[in-house]
Amino acid sequence: MLQLRRCCLNKTPIDAKHINLIHARYTIWLCTCYGLFIFRVMAQLTQKFYNLPFLPPFEAWYSGALAYNWLLISQIIIIAIMGWVIMCFIKSSILPRYRLGVCLLTFGGIYFLAMLFRLIAGFTFAVNHSWLGAHIPAFFHIVLASFVLLIGHFNYKYANKKVPNER
Repeated sequence: MLQLRRCCLNKTPIDAKHINLIHARYTIWLCTCYGLFIFRVMAQLTQKFYNLPFLPPFEAWYSGALAYNWLLISQIIIIAIMGWVIMCFIKSSILPRYRLGVCLLTFGGIYFLAMLFRLIAGFTFAVNHSWLGAHIPAFFHIVLASFVLLIGHFNYKYANKKVPNER
């Protein structure tokens, strides 16, 4: 079945094949963020029980802002949500929504900039601060912010801005 939708940029119909290509492009970048985040969780977990010499020590992965057990639970929930979003992109079952895109771009942009500030501060004037000086967690928060920004960009760019019944 050929599905036709209107692209918000030029209001011309686009077919299902083009929609699948758009989803595939975003899926590649989302999977990159997903893989990096899974690596982060697994590396920290590995360092907790086995001190591998080629990985930074456990303390370098951990800012101490949250007890590790709660951190690990929250990371597993984040991984599950990210996996669900990626599966929706793979199935091309995500329909872009303009307002959602605006919200995700706003949140993701603030999150990204805050974590970029944290990373820069940790390398410059707050080297010895426990939270600001935690470089590895700051970098991976930037990865999570990028995931949010990608979803926001997809929703913002490809939504029909004049959909009256958008929820």
